[in-house]
Amino acid sequence: MPNILVTGASGCTGRGVLLYLAAKGYKEIFGMVRKESLEKVPNVKYVLADLSDKQSLDKIFKENNIDTIWHLAAAVHRNVKKKDFFKINYEGTKNIMQSAIENEIKHFVFASTTAVYGKIVDSPATEKHRIKPNGLYAKSKLEAELMIKQTCNKNGIKGGNLRIPLITGKYDRHFYPIVSKLVRINIMPIIGNPRHKVSVVHPYDIAKAMEVITKNHSEEYEDYNIISCNESFKELLLEMEKHLIGKRRFKYFIPYPIVYAAVWMFEKIHWLFHPRKQALINREYARMMGKEWIFDCEKLNQIGYTPSMNLEDIVKDAVFEEPIPVP
Repeated sequence: MPNILVTGASGCTGRGVLLYLAAKGYKEIFGMVRKESLEKVPNVKYVLADLSDKQSLDKIFKENNIDTIWHLAAAVHRNVKKKDFFKINYEGTKNIMQSAIENEIKHFVFASTTAVYGKIVDSPATEKHRIKPNGLYAKSKLEAELMIKQTCNKNGIKGGNLRIPLITGKYDRHFYPIVSKLVRINIMPIIGNPRHKVSVVHPYDIAKAMEVITKNHSEEYEDYNIISCNESFKELLLEMEKHLIGKRRFKYFIPYPIVYAAVWMFEKIHWLFHPRKQALINREYARMMGKEWIFDCEKLNQIGYTPSMNLEDIVKDAVFEEPIPVP
């Protein structure tokens, strides 16, 4: 079994990935955090480092027998200064990539985002869909993708860029906390066409995909989409209602153009008061919740991936106090 370093180990995805690895019997699991983690996953060795401090990264590799990196750490939308998107997502990734080369790492898997595609023109979007990212987050992730692919192919490091859609489940700090509150007080609308679908993924399936990519024998570093399931946004809300309030609630609909215009206005107002930070509620999220947002992961399926989590299990994991067991 590989000795795996998981960066971003204290985040929503990182914790789920560590739970998966521990449940699957991996012996040498390293969780990288910037500060001591309060909630630790059993059988994981936590190591302290910062992506902006290459010396701290080098120390990890010198002190531990690591041969594989699953790179999840990133600056996302909440409370992030605009300059930090590229500082962390690109420059920080460049630092750990350089450490990987110097320490002869064999495998590198990067958690990217389907937001690199921008507006979805052909649905479901494959890896060949045109690339046109909008926000700073997506642009910084794309720059990191390109740098990683070039560096890994040049240095013989195997792996892939994993393009991830909407993540939810235990420890989700973005989608579920906001939508669940609106569902509980019955003011969560259905935006646009109620039958439009959205791709959802759970951290356990992200870990499974990274495991499959790590075991893949391809010599080329590739791009892969991942999903757990494609469901209508209406079905997603119905599943949340069932576990949050035990009944269906009254629903109302808002046309997508109205929501998009309102979010655009919110971003402009936010910029006036917080010019150095990106708004948490933004056009990228509006597009994801109000338009068709689904992805094809046949390429990943062809190298051995099949999702383990369905919509009901994903919502249960988000709602219930304890994480559901790894399938």
